[in-house]
Amino acid sequence: MDGGVSDLEFLLAAARQELETLREDPRLAKPRGKRGEALRDHVLDLLGAVEHRMTGVPSANAPEPVRRAFARSLRQGLLMLRGGHAALPWLAATRAPNLNLGSLYMTEEYARSLVAPDVDLVVVPDPEYMYATTSWPFSAVITMTPGFTPSTTRRPIVLNYPLSDSDRLLLHPIFAHELGHASADEHQLTDTVQTALDADSSFTDAFQQAVDDIAVTYPSLAKTQVAGLLRNWLHSWIEELLCDHLALEASGPAFLWAFAMFVMPLSYGEPSTDHPPNTLRVRLALDHLDRRGWRPYMEAVAPGVTGWLDEIATDAGSGAMQPQHTFLRDQLLTHAVLFQDAAIARIGADALDPAACHTAAHEAAELLSRLILPVGLDQPLTSHSILLGGWQHAFSEHGDNPSGMVTALADQRLQDLVGKAIEMSTVTLAWDPS
Repeated sequence: MDGGVSDLEFLLAAARQELETLREDPRLAKPRGKRGEALRDHVLDLLGAVEHRMTGVPSANAPEPVRRAFARSLRQGLLMLRGGHAALPWLAATRAPNLNLGSLYMTEEYARSLVAPDVDLVVVPDPEYMYATTSWPFSAVITMTPGFTPSTTRRPIVLNYPLSDSDRLLLHPIFAHELGHASADEHQLTDTVQTALDADSSFTDAFQQAVDDIAVTYPSLAKTQVAGLLRNWLHSWIEELLCDHLALEASGPAFLWAFAMFVMPLSYGEPSTDHPPNTLRVRLALDHLDRRGWRPYMEAVAPGVTGWLDEIATDAGSGAMQPQHTFLRDQLLTHAVLFQDAAIARIGADALDPAACHTAAHEAAELLSRLILPVGLDQPLTSHSILLGGWQHAFSEHGDNPSGMVTALADQRLQDLVGKAIEMSTVTLAWDPS
């Protein structure tokens, strides 16, 4: 029976076996350097939490509810231990990264600016064509183990990217969006925006009207259920838009260009419960870049692509949608300044300066046009300027239009030069001769 003597003996034996298997795996050895250090500690905390649970095994004559509760607790730990095996290839990736080294340096810079200075970023290829981020992957067991104190306080972040994109530098500003999820969690950014919305009577009135309208469309749902679902959808859309705005602060228009290349082939203006329509995301991204002074640069280096994006943005407020999607779209367009302000406040002094980036990106693009590594002439260029220069050269070389952007992604020589330049510039800027 569940929680019986035999069941508990079996669970304890299975837990010991999983613990031994994980502890003896060479990939769990102490990493060389800082990369993967906090993730390894997090895995060890998982093992410690399960071992701590095992010490609470009840006696054979303990009440049945006590034995069953222990069995459920240990099964949860075992499930997480099996999930812990996923961390082993993650740790291996820190020793031999597949990602272009220049891009890895740039992504670590994103993480420091957007999340915290001391995060442990582990960038791992995904067999599926998917970008995703996971923080504290085993915290469910660790934090819910009474009496156990974890050793690590440094946030481990596992960032997955498509293996085929390891050297496609022009797409890598998408990493900044993914790290935005960790930033939103670390700094409660989504809750901050929702609180500001709830303080606006026009929003709360519109919310109640939306609940009434949706309840008519779905008569099987009570209005309290409708309100709960609408809150969940709102939370998801807010977080995605916050991540877009954080990425724009971290990488400027390079994110919008990369974003368009990734999402526009997949859908146009179709919303989902988790993601706003791409037309809305492009519209809000352009609004944010306009506010931050990027429009003159974009129109100077890519007037054709900028016009294409403007056309997409004009469709953000049109099209027939379900009542819940119409409400979300209209309210988030109306309150766009909340996303902008939250992103600006989060990145602070690390935000890019359009004027400075314009000059530096032009220098990088000029060097690329001569097949010269665009590290910088008088002084090292920043990773952001080099990446913008890479895009600027791509528009010049392959065409200032959507199909030219597609062709640029296949230009591996360009992206190799950009990656190597970012690598060398990062090392030069970090070098201290003393």
